[in-house]
Amino acid sequence: MEENEKKTNKKQYIVAAIIALVAVIMLISVASEKKEKVIEKAPIVEKQQIQDTGKLSKTEDKVQSKEEKKIIKIEPENAVLTFEATADKAFDYQIFYTVEREIWFDASHVVDVAGKEGMHKYNVVIPSDKVYRVRIDFGSEPGMVTIRNIYMNGVQQADLNDFDKYSYNKIDKKNKNNDGSLTIISSQEDPFIEYKEALLPE
Repeated sequence: MEENEKKTNKKQYIVAAIIALVAVIMLISVASEKKEKVIEKAPIVEKQQIQDTGKLSKTEDKVQSKEEKKIIKIEPENAVLTFEATADKAFDYQIFYTVEREIWFDASHVVDVAGKEGMHKYNVVIPSDKVYRVRIDFGSEPGMVTIRNIYMNGVQQADLNDFDKYSYNKIDKKNKNNDGSLTIISSQEDPFIEYKEALLPE
C-alpha cells in the first residue's frame, strides 16, 4: 500500500510539474507576443509624429510666404483722369494720352471707358505715372454731351477746366455754360476735344 501511495504521489508531482512548466511556457509566449506587437506599433506612431510635424512645417511655410507676399506687393502709382458727364445716350469714351515729349496720339496709348446715359462721374486710371497731353473722344455720333470737373489726379495733378485751352474736332456746336461746364453737340464720327497745353514741361 505504501509503495502504491508513493507511486501515486510521484505521478501527481510529475503532473503538477508538467502543468507548471506548461503554464510558464505559455506566460513566456504571451509576453513575447505583446512585445512584438509593441515593437510593430512603435514605428507607426513615429511615422504619424513625423507626418504631423511635416504638416506644421508646411503651415508655417504658408504663413511665411503670405507675409513675404504682403511685404513684396507694391501698388503701382498712376495718373487718374476724372470728369463728370451728362449724355443723351450711352457710348464709349476714349481717353488718349502721351507719355513722352511728343504731340501725337496713337492707339497704343488709349483707355476705353464705357459711357452711360444720364449724368455720371468717371475715374479713368491711366497706366502711366507721367502724362504730357490728353484728349477725350466722344465715341460715334454722341449727340449732346455736357462735361465738367475735368481733373488729372493721382501722381500728377492738373485742372483741365479752362475750355479756351482745348481744340475741337468734328464738333457741330459747343457752348461754355455759366456753371463752368461745356456742352457739345455732334452727329459725326469720332468727335473729340484736346487739351492744347502740355501737362508737363516738354
